[in-house]
Amino acid sequence: MDRRAGNLRRTFLRHGQWFSARITTRTAYTLMLTRLRRITHHLLQPDCAFCGEPRLPDYPLCQACHDDLPWLAAHHNHAIPGCDNSISAFAYQTPISPLLLSIKFGKRLRDLTTLGELTAVGILPQISQLPQAILPVPLHPQRLHERGFNQALELARPLAKQLGIPLLTRTVVRQKATLRQTELDSTQRPQNVLQAFHLNAPLPYTRIALFDDVITTGATLRSLAQLLRANGVQHLEAWSCARPIQRQKHEFDRQID
Repeated sequence: MDRRAGNLRRTFLRHGQWFSARITTRTAYTLMLTRLRRITHHLLQPDCAFCGEPRLPDYPLCQACHDDLPWLAAHHNHAIPGCDNSISAFAYQTPISPLLLSIKFGKRLRDLTTLGELTAVGILPQISQLPQAILPVPLHPQRLHERGFNQALELARPLAKQLGIPLLTRTVVRQKATLRQTELDSTQRPQNVLQAFHLNAPLPYTRIALFDDVITTGATLRSLAQLLRANGVQHLEAWSCARPIQRQKHEFDRQID
């Protein structure tokens, strides 16, 4: 009896180990399939960059988030001194304003790419005269080193790509380490950026679009426009991702430079 019991116990253990191994293998296989399905779903049906719902084809957002964006009407694109025309994609309000701040100070580069694509969507239909090139407002080397990227340049990349025109990244340099425009009032800003830029190479273009992330008083773009006008540029556009609409002007104390 003892021998039979021992044999039965050994048989049970062998079968139990085999059954346990079979369960483990099946579980791993199931987990692998689940992960593959998630990856396939993400590749074929990517999620909305804002809310996570299925997005529109070849577009970073779902329909609801697209409709909620504060697209800026053309009549809010007030003139910038020194420029012939100005275009901004969005009003500087939720969700664009906190998104720009999180990109700038949180270094959320993935959101920067998404916002660049959306900016192109807002600006492209408003262009009446195609420029020969886009010049993103340059950062001072010290500020660029601290931040690690120039948000104006990165936001302008999708726009330049869709228009098929070059980005001027080395033509103009910021030679003056200016204070942050957000720390100054509207009367101090023009002096802060006076002679802040230097032409680093000859300009082969006469029609250029200046690009900044946010246009506020326009002091930065005006200073840049003066330099370019003095060096033969005949037509200048002022483009940006966002700007405060007129009724926001007096409240605009957290805008980004």
